[in-house]
Amino acid sequence: MTSSIKREGDTAVISIPMSEVHNLRVSLEECPCKAPKSTVGIQRRKALCAGLAKLEARG
Repeated sequence: MTSSIKREGDTAVISIPMSEVHNLRVSLEECPCKAPKSTVGIQRRKALCAGLAKLEARG
């Protein structure tokens, strides 16, 4: 299966193979640099990582 991004009404749907979920979680980890970051961006990244972790745990 390949990755895809599509629109369903007012929702963006991102589809990736389960075999790639861990790699995506790793790439979304917080940057260790001290540069200013958006609080909203950090919160969204954490929420996405938490959701992906739940999917991985379910198998």
